[in-house]
Amino acid sequence: MLLSRFFRLPLTASLVLLACSAFAQTPALATAPTDPLPRLIQERQLMVQQYEAANTQRNSLFGNKPSKKDLQEVVDALKGIIRKDTEIVRAVQAGTLRKTAAVVAENQQAKQQITVAQTDQSSTRERFHDLENQISNLQERDKQREKKLQDLQATATEATQARTSRELLVAGLAVVCAGLLFYVLKLRSRLSTAPVKRRK
Repeated sequence: MLLSRFFRLPLTASLVLLACSAFAQTPALATAPTDPLPRLIQERQLMVQQYEAANTQRNSLFGNKPSKKDLQEVVDALKGIIRKDTEIVRAVQAGTLRKTAAVVAENQQAKQQITVAQTDQSSTRERFHDLENQISNLQERDKQREKKLQDLQATATEATQARTSRELLVAGLAVVCAGLLFYVLKLRSRLSTAPVKRRK
């Protein structure tokens, strides 16, 4: 449940806020029909629902605990969310780069008209600096998100390995029990046939 909260709320909210702040000064770009962010965020929410469904799967054969297949589905769902997060980050970065290019063009125009537009030029510098800060913040958050996802994937892998070890131990004990049962049955058959031979 903690994993689902982590994936559903903070990352989606932070990406949406970053996207809104990056496009706040260019509403035409933010509302353009080619903007992939709403579609990507919706696809990510569907993947989170698939992850939650996979995370709640239980197998009655294993004491109502997740099976290896269930854990693999959880890992696959996490990988899908990681890939979708990467797509969202790239879409946000692409929009930010488009905004940066527009700011650079405005800066060049301000340099050409420097005698009459000194105020506009300083404003453009501030906007460009803000965009650089947004890009660096986005990259830092992306690194933190990837580290958290790697930690979660490592935890899932450890759980899978532990389950495999238990299953191998159970299988080994079953083989030993079958061998002992076979030995006991064979010993009984020998003991039951031994008195008959003495009577003859």
